[in-house]
Amino acid sequence: MDMQEKTRLVLELRESTDESVRNTNAKVPTGRKWNAQTEVDQAVSRLKHQEVMGRVQAGRAGLGWGAMPRFWSKANRKQRKEMVVAEVTRMEEDRYKIKAVSQGRQGSWTTWEGIINRNISWTDVWKIPQARLSFLIRSTYDTLPCPRNLHQWFGSEESCALCNAPNASLQHILSGCKIALSQGRYRWCHDQVLRKLAEDSKQPPSAEDSTIFVSEGGVRRSTRSRETARLFSPNQEWNMRVDLDRQLRFPTEITTTSLRPDIVVWSTKARSVHLIELTVPLEEGIEAAFERKKAKYSELAVECREAGWKTTSYPVEVGCRGFLGLSTIRLLREAGVTRGKLRRATKDLAEEAEKGSFWLWLRRKDRCCGKNT
Repeated sequence: MDMQEKTRLVLELRESTDESVRNTNAKVPTGRKWNAQTEVDQAVSRLKHQEVMGRVQAGRAGLGWGAMPRFWSKANRKQRKEMVVAEVTRMEEDRYKIKAVSQGRQGSWTTWEGIINRNISWTDVWKIPQARLSFLIRSTYDTLPCPRNLHQWFGSEESCALCNAPNASLQHILSGCKIALSQGRYRWCHDQVLRKLAEDSKQPPSAEDSTIFVSEGGVRRSTRSRETARLFSPNQEWNMRVDLDRQLRFPTEITTTSLRPDIVVWSTKARSVHLIELTVPLEEGIEAAFERKKAKYSELAVECREAGWKTTSYPVEVGCRGFLGLSTIRLLREAGVTRGKLRRATKDLAEEAEKGSFWLWLRRKDRCCGKNT
């Protein structure tokens, strides 16, 4: 990015080890709307202010969630350069976001809460089929030709081809059509994501996972964060049931209930059970889905605790467009998914949700479409 390169050049000139270079006050040429020197000054000022403010947390993620921030006074020369470049980029992104907020429907993504950004590399852009990439971009900005948009653009009366709902929105097509629900389309898309989630969570860490090898004369690094972020304690004979292919039956040794969480993981030896419930809503409804599922299984969690089981409930969400909720990342981390595998797991979950929604979109007018067609 040209902006980042010019920011690095300003820092190189200012912090050069050659005094004559520092004293020249050389100006880096930029355009009329953006000045590199001014941006660097503002970035440094913001970084110093952030250190005064300390660590803050937004959303429902508790204090301590995420990586520890770097502070300006404790950073070396190389780290400061990285911090300034990142802050300049963030400032520019904030300007674009402010502009997007004023765009109403196309900027509705700015109101999404409880999600993480989805990073798509240039390699991914070239690999993703053009039609699917177009769907991802246009669904994010709500510019797909759904009945509501067609009505707004051309003034014609349009309706859902399945249930005849007037001026149906994208949300209706991807998650709200009664006919699509009765035909099992939404369930099929949900199960595709659930299958991938179960694959990523089904291997509890063993005692060998915590073995650390240190070279002769080396220093053992702290692994406290890795050890505490465990959903499954090792050597406890964990069992898993997933509500796929056949109806899940809740383990009777724990309690009797008609509820069917998507995934139940339990250990009789540890007297511990984890209830995992997946939802694939539109990104606008991720926060509401979390609260709804949390309330739905709160009574079951109480019953399990009264029966003498240590119980944890995990409502997790993966958005229809492929944006993951913070709750999903938290589950994977606490399940012992390592950092390298976490990137792969989040990418797979995002792609499964996106592919399912793309499938729904392509077949939005096919009344006889089943999950196998």
